Amino acid sequence: MKLIIQPDESPRLGDFLCEHLNDPAFDELRAAVAFAKCSGIRHLVSSLPAFASRGHVQISVGVDFGGTTAEGLKALIDCVGPENEIWVYHNESGPTFHPKLYLFKGPEGRADIAIGSGNLTEGGIFTNYEAAVVLSLDLASEDDAQLLAQAESALDQWCNPESGLAQLVDLALIRSLLKEGYIFTEKQARKMQRAKTRPRRAARGRKARRRSLFASVTPTKAPRAPRWGIPLPSATPASEPPERPERTPTADVTGFLMTLQKTDVGVGQTSAGTSRRSPEVFIPLAARNHAPDFWGWPEEFTPDAAKPGKMDRPGVKMWLGTTVIEVNMMTWPDKHDFRLRCEALRSAGSIGDILRLERAEDSVGFEYTASVIPQGTVEHRHLLALCINRASGKSKKLWGYY
Repeated sequence: MKLIIQPDESPRLGDFLCEHLNDPAFDELRAAVAFAKCSGIRHLVSSLPAFASRGHVQISVGVDFGGTTAEGLKALIDCVGPENEIWVYHNESGPTFHPKLYLFKGPEGRADIAIGSGNLTEGGIFTNYEAAVVLSLDLASEDDAQLLAQAESALDQWCNPESGLAQLVDLALIRSLLKEGYIFTEKQARKMQRAKTRPRRAARGRKARRRSLFASVTPTKAPRAPRWGIPLPSATPASEPPERPERTPTADVTGFLMTLQKTDVGVGQTSAGTSRRSPEVFIPLAARNHAPDFWGWPEEFTPDAAKPGKMDRPGVKMWLGTTVIEVNMMTWPDKHDFRLRCEALRSAGSIGDILRLERAEDSVGFEYTASVIPQGTVEHRHLLALCINRASGKSKKLWGYY
């Protein structure tokens, strides 16, 4: 029995994996991890394909909390080839798939198991603070054979399609997982992570300063890994705009999120003799005032000569779905609110969905990208955590920036 303590002690979990993949005494690898990303798998590309060609590989991966990426799954199926198995395991009722178990087995009665906290990411196998225990089993021993049987039974369960919780990974499944919001691309994951870790602004144009309570220590670096692009045919969901360069980070926020309520969706009043509700989405004034530059307020608004106190920013171009729409932004002095008037935008969502607006590059032909994240999706659950502000009064509307 051995302990792996990383990142500053050797060997680390990544060393354990590479050593065993290159050891001819082993011809079977079975594993279960919560997260898998290209950052971790690229450290195995010089050894995992060769192992898979002479032995058997079966790995189960979770898709909770956005920790597994499309590129990570694609990298795994590329490494192990069609004769081996990569599985996704997920339970819709809520429990998180969170094991980190790596089992190597050989034909001569030898098996090594690593059980700990490290996922199949660069942090998990090299640079994070992780711990694992390595058990070297002698299968001639009854106790060791029983322990192996327990491990194999769990691994069997996590790749059993009859349970309805496990699916064999191929390109079609990766596309479906992306489309339904179970996983994200690595670019999307990095963007979401930046949104979670970016400090809140204390005031317009100024970042909040936080007093450091801990030291900053650079961990031991991971060994150099090859650069390995993982092309993903049709990996980006069709609802997203064409790929474009990320805008240069500025002091301004990047995106706005808001839960849609009854006033923001549908046709409104439908009784005979009544007027159809105006096609408007209602933004709390507090949300507009929290990040006025995001909306171009007030510099890009002009007074409405027909209604004193009303300010307009007409014809704001937004990318929604696969088309560019025009949205009229306005303040409405009688109601003391801020509105986005556009039929396509109002009709895009349902009560409880999240409206997401992001600033776009000046050169792409529109000023914002707009999307609606449906309730019940994994992406909705992630983004809802960023909606940290509640509209005034009894409203259930939540909003936030990132």
